[in-house]
Parts: sequence; C-alpha cells; structure tokens
Amino acid sequence: MIEKFKNFTALYDENEPLKIDIVGETYCDKTFKIERKVSDLNALEFIIDGKGTLDIGNQHLIPEKNDVFFLKKGSFHKYRTDSNHPWHKFWIVFNGDFAESLIKCYLPKDVYLFKNCNAVKRYFEEIVETTRKDLPYDIMVNRITISLMHIFIYIRNRVIMDNEELPDIIRKNLDESVESAFNLDNLCRSVNYSKNYVIHVFKNKYKLTPYQYFLDKKIEAAKTYLIHTNLSVGSIANTLHYADQQYFSSSFKKATGCSPLEYRRKTQRD
Repeated sequence: MIEKFKNFTALYDENEPLKIDIVGETYCDKTFKIERKVSDLNALEFIIDGKGTLDIGNQHLIPEKNDVFFLKKGSFHKYRTDSNHPWHKFWIVFNGDFAESLIKCYLPKDVYLFKNCNAVKRYFEEIVETTRKDLPYDIMVNRITISLMHIFIYIRNRVIMDNEELPDIIRKNLDESVESAFNLDNLCRSVNYSKNYVIHVFKNKYKLTPYQYFLDKKIEAAKTYLIHTNLSVGSIANTLHYADQQYFSSSFKKATGCSPLEYRRKTQRD
C-alpha cells in the first residue's frame, strides 16, 4: 500500500470553526481494511479508481470509481477494498462546529454514499495540493474551506437532482438556458437519455415538446424585458439569442397576436 498524507492535529486551535485533521491520498493494497467501533472523526473520501465495501448505519454499500462516501463521527463503520480492484482514493478528515453545520445542512440524514460525483474530483485535488504547499495552518484551512464547500454544495445539489423526476430536471435545464439557443443534443447529454425518450417523458407530463416549452419560455422572458426595461427590440432579440430582430418580432407576434412594440405600448398604457 502507498499512502501519502499530512497530519495537522498538533497545529489547530480548538476554538476554530473548522479543523482539518488529516488529508491524504491512498493506493490501497488488496488487504486494505479499517474498522472503527465508535468513530472519532468526520471524513469524506473520493474514489479515484477501484471498488470496495462500506458497512455503516446498518447499510452495506459499494463505493467505486467516482463515488464519494461519508464517515460520520460517532458511527460504527468498517470498510475494505476489493482484492481484485483495490481503491485509489483521496480523503479528508475534519471537525469543528462549522463542519457539523455543513454536515447537518448539506448532507441528507443517514446517507453515506454519493454515486457518480466525478465533478468533485478537482476539489479533492485542490485540497490535497493545498496541503503540499508550505502554508501557515490558518491560510491552508481557509483555502480548504472553499474547496470543501464546493464538495458539500455539489453533493446537496446532486441529491436533490437524483430525487427529482426526469421531466422536472429537463424543465429546469430549459428554464436555466432560456437566454441561449435551443440545443437538444446538449440537453440529452446533460440528463444522459436519448432524444426520443427525453421528448416522450417531457411531453407526457407537460403536454408540450421541450422545444415548444422552450419557445414559450422565451416569449415570457421577452414580455418581462418589454414591460420592465427600456431595452430596444433588437437588444432583447440578441439577449434571448434569436437569429435576428425580424425573426424575434414575427415569433412574438405569432405567440401573442401583436408585435413587441405594440405589446410594450399596450402594457404601458394599461
């Protein structure tokens, strides 16, 4: 086994809101196994490669590549790597009042494994790299705090997304991209489903195709700009990523029965 880590327990102030105990990177051998009857630490571990098992809170879990698992202070847990495909992992041990607040506010209760979190790998890399620099402890902790916050925020958002139904996830993506051009390929890649399936499930719930819904959202956004700003029609067309002002005006009139300028005058008069 190859293990690179730094222990900071001798450096921190007990009154600090976040205390970084140990940060490391481990290339496990096939015999790697840890068991704690009552854990005295909070830890997050990111699996770079390999797989293994985690038993915690009466749950038997399988952490594998790109997963994050959480070890809770006070828990009984045991975890071991797969002998045929040992883990390579980053890990951070942390404590303090701020740590407890992060855990309480951002992690769902009794959930210890978060699947397919490849996006947080870079934050673990940042944490490990920060500890390898010759920095004063307080400056190091401040930098790690930012990376750790990114990890917690990502996990929370991922859990929310995993608990949402696919049509609602599609709708949210469309809402967030209303000032961009419609791109069904990108939409399908973001949710990891085929075009036909995305169109089918969305239409089944909202009675519109994603494209029709997107066009309607653009018109609603255009109405808001016309009522509440002094932007020209051309500027609104550019902001909402229409091909040109003429196409925007014709699309708006088709949807509302009047031109953008007529709509602005009418709403200001009313």
